[in-house]
Amino acid sequence: MLNIDALQQLKSLKKDIKDSKEIVQGIVKGSNNRFGFVTLEGGKDIYLSPDEMLKVFPGDEVQIEVKKDEKGKEFGLIEKLIKSNLKRFAGKYVIKGNAHFVEVDVTGMSRWIFIPPNKRNKAQEHDLIDCKVIQHPIRNGKPQAEVLKVIGSINKPGIEREYVICKHQIESDWDKDALAQTNSLSEQTIIDQQQGRRDLRSLPFVTIDAASTTDMDDALFVETTEDGWTLKVAIADPTAIIPAGSALEKTALRRMTSIYFPGEPLAMLPESISTQLCSLLPKVDRLALICEIKIDSQGGLGDYSIYEATIHSRAKLSYEEVAAFLEAPADAHDLKVDSDVAPILETLATLTSTLKQWRADNALLGDERPDYRLRLNEQKKIAAIDVIEQNAAHDIVGECMVAANRCAADFLQALPSGLFVTHAGIRSERQSNVLEVARSRWADNTPDNLTEKENYVKLVRLAQQDQTLPPIKSIIARQHERSLFSSTANPHFGMGLDAYTTFTSPLRKGNDFYVHRLIKKKINAEPANILSDSELESLQEQIFTARRAVNEMEQWLKCQYIEPLKDQTFEATVVRMTSAGCQVRINENGIEGFVSTKAMPVKYSFDPNLMTLTSKAKDQFMLDQQVNVCLDSIDWKRKQIQFKVAAKPEQQDTPKTEASEAPATE
Repeated sequence: MLNIDALQQLKSLKKDIKDSKEIVQGIVKGSNNRFGFVTLEGGKDIYLSPDEMLKVFPGDEVQIEVKKDEKGKEFGLIEKLIKSNLKRFAGKYVIKGNAHFVEVDVTGMSRWIFIPPNKRNKAQEHDLIDCKVIQHPIRNGKPQAEVLKVIGSINKPGIEREYVICKHQIESDWDKDALAQTNSLSEQTIIDQQQGRRDLRSLPFVTIDAASTTDMDDALFVETTEDGWTLKVAIADPTAIIPAGSALEKTALRRMTSIYFPGEPLAMLPESISTQLCSLLPKVDRLALICEIKIDSQGGLGDYSIYEATIHSRAKLSYEEVAAFLEAPADAHDLKVDSDVAPILETLATLTSTLKQWRADNALLGDERPDYRLRLNEQKKIAAIDVIEQNAAHDIVGECMVAANRCAADFLQALPSGLFVTHAGIRSERQSNVLEVARSRWADNTPDNLTEKENYVKLVRLAQQDQTLPPIKSIIARQHERSLFSSTANPHFGMGLDAYTTFTSPLRKGNDFYVHRLIKKKINAEPANILSDSELESLQEQIFTARRAVNEMEQWLKCQYIEPLKDQTFEATVVRMTSAGCQVRINENGIEGFVSTKAMPVKYSFDPNLMTLTSKAKDQFMLDQQVNVCLDSIDWKRKQIQFKVAAKPEQQDTPKTEASEAPATE
């Protein structure tokens, strides 16, 4: 038995050994191979060998000992698991011999996890399944999982939508409290809430939206004045019938957005509210929040007011109907445009061109590009992909919504805390690269820095006028930060505005719904809620999760759609560049895929500033370039499409103009 002195010496020795180690903390990051990394707080990556990666999952928070090999390269040894964020996940059920596993669908994880016999929930081979971790690999490198639910067979119609909802843990059912509250609402609720509101039912408001839209958030009315216009933007008012803190409000803020899955959207609010009671339907009384704006003859916004009202929309017109009317107003009767609505549309068109010119002169306009809509068949696969071109009616709605949102942002600045949409321009780590390219083009006319909105706006305007190749306008667009929520009114660089928010889609977007709450608080002189940084991040992450789910479902369907077309050649546009190749988008259907230079007969060098790939023979790939491609392969695990160049890319004087990737405003 050791005496007290010996024990003390042993403790001291252990402490000395521990103190001599370099122990750091970070987050595990996987790779497409078996090795991984631990990312430290400052962004530095420490290599983890395949054996060490067996002890952890991507996303785990760990302590590691940093060591060096004989060549002086650093690597990490797992010391301690602090926290594992992987609790629940989706994947595919696989059988190897007598052992059953789940092929985990988690970014950066390339391993299978064993499923014990009593945890298999009758899953069959190749089923897609919902699982939870029941044993972490930190002790023995042998994790285990339990099947919570069988999502379905890979061949089940609609499995793509069901799977991404499960994988991203998206709420898709209504809880009993929210349903009970929904069922208590009726047309009588609308009548009861009209008291104390302004009565605007005599004004011929009109709604312009897609022909298939039923959750109509906005309606427009405009009249001319001596020095410009008075625009009234009516926004659906769900907060009028959904009490603060209620089950329905909590549901809306958990979901945060309607998710427009192809073929079957997932609504943020129950349909009886979003498409009936609160939708600004024509020929019925509806509650609205009005943003009334004085606009001068140059398109500048003047005095405005935001107030509660009741409206009675005269018509719901599609974008195509409005565009057709504006091209031929004399055919209004044939287009079923009422006599009291026709002059409103004509005035809106004039106002829109003025608003748009003001933004072009004083802020920034986003570039337009075609949108694509997936049409599904009875088997819930893609039957066709339609190109949706922007027309004059889209401009009307877009400019009126931007004007109203600008007023809402100004309105919120009087509060101690608001909810704004901010955009910081070009990523900080890429600003020096962009400035280097700019100086090579414009010398002393180049802004000194890109941390100020005015400098960013100047840079973009210079780029819009520059016709030199490679296109600097597109180079800038590929370096943008994401737009983010903020409780303070920071600038929106992408729009060239000092402050911006959105409140014009409260039936579809949780942040707009929340802004309505804030506006009502200010109108009624009540104390407003203050969102913490963590709450803001949570709301933002819910939006990102919804986007990822839609993108994943669409990409899965697109892989299926294009697989039989492997013998076809497509015209495509280069939309992104990396050192390994380029991402291209097929012009006729919007499907994107990667063209790798590895399989090409010659080597290409990458210029990270100009974003070009150039061979010794001066063959070159650049942003916005037109190329002919055909399908090479599909990575079904990652749902990634690989293209190959079908013909030598032609060098063109002017690449096809691509849209800016500044964050969308609506």
